[in-house]
Amino acid sequence: MIIKIFLHISILCLLILCSSCSTTPITVNYYTLNNIETSASSSKNKGEDHLQPLILISPIVLADFLTTGALVMQLESHKIQLSNQHRWAHNLSEAIAINLLKKLSITTTTHQFELPNYHWQSDVQAHLKIRVEQFIVTADQHTLIAGSFWLLDNNKRLVKKQAFEIRKTLNHTGYNHAVAQLESSLSVLAEQIRNLILTARAI
Repeated sequence: MIIKIFLHISILCLLILCSSCSTTPITVNYYTLNNIETSASSSKNKGEDHLQPLILISPIVLADFLTTGALVMQLESHKIQLSNQHRWAHNLSEAIAINLLKKLSITTTTHQFELPNYHWQSDVQAHLKIRVEQFIVTADQHTLIAGSFWLLDNNKRLVKKQAFEIRKTLNHTGYNHAVAQLESSLSVLAEQIRNLILTARAI
């Protein structure tokens, strides 16, 4: 009888302990690379686009650790942290492609750009391929995007290749500022791509 009472008391204590250990759900924050804007995305005359060489932006290839949807922080030279609480709201590869498409369309008047679509296949003059190896926040208060891009002609032959590494200083704390700096880095990348295209005589 005493053993049975002791057993009941033990179970009751265990239930109380388990209930006290329960925690509130972790809040997950989602970030978008592309701001919602009401202004026109481009000042180019859309009626003249068909007169310009068309460059197709191929799907952005990401390093494996960038495909999880988590924002990434570099802790040490060979150690990274994938955040469970801070995540991308959209597929990062698609978000980068859309962002670059917008930036290139606004700043480049000699060519037009599109994302892959069967409608454009017969009009493509060149292909832009991009691989992103780093799209991270670093331990020394910077953001870093790095990788390479290739410009191919309409027969998929290499015209030019260029590596990129773009750092931005973090002036404020928080992931929102880091995302803004990563997005700003894409403006620098778009400028590098534009300059390469302008010097490529084959396109």
